[in-house]
Amino acid sequence: MIRMLFLVHRYLGIAMGLLISLWCLSGLVMMYVQYPSVSEEERLAGLAELDLGACCRWPGDFSNIELDSFRLEMLDGRPIIRLAAQGDDYTLDLQRGEYVDGFTEAQAAGIAASIAEQLGDGLRARYLGPVDRDQWTVAGGFSAHRPLHRFELDDGRGTQIYLSSYSGEAVQMTTASERFWNWLGSVVHWLYPTVIRQNAYLWSQAIIWTSSVGLLLTAVGLYIGIRQFRCRRSGRHSAYRGVWLWHHYAGLIFGVLTLTWLFSGLLSVQPWGAFESRSFAAENARLKGRTLALADVQLALRDASSMALPRDTVQLEGARFGGGLFALAWTQDARATRLAGSEFAAAPLTDDELAAAAARLRPDASIVEQGWLARGDAYYYEHHDARRFPVYRIRYGDDERIYLDGTSGQLAYTVDDRRRSLRWLFLALHRGDFAAVVRERPVWDVMMWLAMSGVTVGALTGTWLGARRVVRAVRGLRARRPSPWSRAGF
Repeated sequence: MIRMLFLVHRYLGIAMGLLISLWCLSGLVMMYVQYPSVSEEERLAGLAELDLGACCRWPGDFSNIELDSFRLEMLDGRPIIRLAAQGDDYTLDLQRGEYVDGFTEAQAAGIAASIAEQLGDGLRARYLGPVDRDQWTVAGGFSAHRPLHRFELDDGRGTQIYLSSYSGEAVQMTTASERFWNWLGSVVHWLYPTVIRQNAYLWSQAIIWTSSVGLLLTAVGLYIGIRQFRCRRSGRHSAYRGVWLWHHYAGLIFGVLTLTWLFSGLLSVQPWGAFESRSFAAENARLKGRTLALADVQLALRDASSMALPRDTVQLEGARFGGGLFALAWTQDARATRLAGSEFAAAPLTDDELAAAAARLRPDASIVEQGWLARGDAYYYEHHDARRFPVYRIRYGDDERIYLDGTSGQLAYTVDDRRRSLRWLFLALHRGDFAAVVRERPVWDVMMWLAMSGVTVGALTGTWLGARRVVRAVRGLRARRPSPWSRAGF
């Protein structure tokens, strides 16, 4: 039996050693460089100041649909409104009173020039051509925007911006540095090359089965390592020397940690539907109070040209809260002012409004605790993900939690049993962010470098031993194979 385990560990190590080593090394890169995306701050920074002097003309044949929210902003010098309905998004030109169903290369060039102007004086955008899918837009979330218009800014950073051909929005932004380091980081770590990731099923299965094989390899190796660790006549506890010894002790010390990383990495794709959180759609509907119709938006913006918006507003974002209509006036530096009432006057949320919302969200559940949260807790915190603070936290009797944005009152984050499990079994194990004290830097960096260095040593030594065995086997086969010249009698 033990011989069979040795063989299993040996040949699984030959098959998986290099990949696990690359996962370790790429994880070190990902500690400092994340996969590129357009943050809310970057998107707002590229918008021009909102000018509603030519607003608002509405398409005459546009149906009165039910909306989740709307966004009013400038696009290529004209005010436009983006309507988010359930499952569909619409873009309307409020100067011309037209429905916008796409953007040509020339129109996209005007939008890119405007974004470049906002991001820096004298910046220019060069058109690189249409892109249906590349390494940085391979995920399914970009599908509604394909094909994409790609532009490069002459900002010295190699910044590239991808514009949706349907909405004209900047949906992706990368720099030369991000692209370089992500080829060594996320692309390797997530098995994210376009040829794999463009097929979502193939990609998820690749993650599931390589992680599973890695788990088996590590578990068998850990058992063998413990079994081989005993006091011997020589006084040594290991039967191995050289690279074998390094591999034995690295496996003993960091084997359990390797198991937890492989297991939590497997959970990152939520295999077989595990840990999928519920939608909280009912709570969101109660929070809003009633649906938002296009007619409500048209009524609220009937005097938009004379609306007194806060200075430097680049976006007006509106939705329902408690049955009433509110809007957030955003500036380029991502500061938001809440507006409400018939004239959209400044109207910050009050504690009474948030307490009423907390009771309204889940009327059949008891509230254990509620109040403001100025910094992260165990579930809502800043580390790998950007979070807005302060938030209003509500904890219910069944330990579900709902976090409301402190400015808008909208759902910022939700926690149910499945998301709680995913938090500890995936995020805590994989990222090492299980407590506030270890999330602080440089404490987290030191902890992760020590842990990942040990796991990496185990993986690299195993890879080296496996490669050496393969080389020896190949040389042995060549030595035993008769030469075609000797068979011919030479």
